[in-house]
Amino acid sequence: MATELEQLVATLDALRAGVLKKLAGLSETDARRSTVDSGTNVAGLIQHLTFAESLWFEEVVAGGKPTRGKRTMLVEPDLSLRTLRAEYKAACAASNAIIARLGDPEAPVTRNGKTHNLRWAILAVIGETSRHAGHADIIREQLDGTTGR
Repeated sequence: MATELEQLVATLDALRAGVLKKLAGLSETDARRSTVDSGTNVAGLIQHLTFAESLWFEEVVAGGKPTRGKRTMLVEPDLSLRTLRAEYKAACAASNAIIARLGDPEAPVTRNGKTHNLRWAILAVIGETSRHAGHADIIREQLDGTTGR
């Protein structure tokens, strides 16, 4: 039987894979194209989620500084989807390494002067990733009709 921490990471990994699947098969142009007034696009969602991984795990959990991604959905034209995908995968791998290093969902995590635990941080990233996976689903369907996980 999987531990709680293994289940949390498996859930997060499944969401991450679903987000990357929404990027698969899109051209550089379509990945940056928005179908909504906010300007949100699939490439921007990947860039933002890369930042979210880095912010939550490198900064909030490990006490360092975020090293990957950007908060914005505006992706620089010279940043290829291959690089964007690789950065997201690297951020996820770094996050998983930080989680494994702590090894306990009850491990303390401090944010804004308040003490929480690793479980709280993982659940925050699960929420962020699932929310943006839904956005990617809608945008991808509007771009080319692709639906499903």
